[in-house]
Amino acid sequence: MDIAFADKRGFIAIIEFQSSVVTEDDVDRFMKYAVLTHLREGKNVHIYVISTVEEQDRVIRRKWNLFNEFTIYIKSLKSINGNKTLNRIKQRIKNNELNNEDIADLETVIFMKSEKSVVELLWEIATLVNSIENIDGNELYDLKMFLEMYVRKFVEDEYEAQKLMELIEMKKDLYHRTVDTIFSRGEAKGEARIINNLLKNGFTLDEICAMVNLEKNYVLNLLK
Repeated sequence: MDIAFADKRGFIAIIEFQSSVVTEDDVDRFMKYAVLTHLREGKNVHIYVISTVEEQDRVIRRKWNLFNEFTIYIKSLKSINGNKTLNRIKQRIKNNELNNEDIADLETVIFMKSEKSVVELLWEIATLVNSIENIDGNELYDLKMFLEMYVRKFVEDEYEAQKLMELIEMKKDLYHRTVDTIFSRGEAKGEARIINNLLKNGFTLDEICAMVNLEKNYVLNLLK
């Protein structure tokens, strides 16, 4: 299995990253994962396939027996423009219009087409997630859980991974509170990364200075 985790709502989620079209052999493999995980953990299992080659989203259903059915959810990312998706989500967050589709896109946008690296996308997405003012607690938990899993899988640099995890794991929802904790540690490299992400997400320099309680000259020096 690529990624498996226990969701606090009581089920085990298995995520598979697929670079080929899902075949019956794949389905058999997924169902074996589900059976073995269920026998070991005693919980229901959900399987999600994140595909870079499927032409469109689809759902595969197979019968366990006469009464029970197993469902595999396939998310196609092949033709989605990640940059346009992020720009749309940024605007919807500013307008307080975020919906379930936007949240699903935030969970998968690192696999969409983009000229940015995975690490750059993770910083940007973590910034956006922490700037959402009105979001259900379960949805926020799920978003941050996905981000943590992606950091563990895709970020090789230990310092980069640590800084990302610190940002993602902050319990407070609003970004200005999150960065306040990070800035209190006085780490220039981390501070510069945060400031750059705030600038990219539409905050002015004056707004950032007020947010993190730092003098403008100090902030400008960090950006050099």
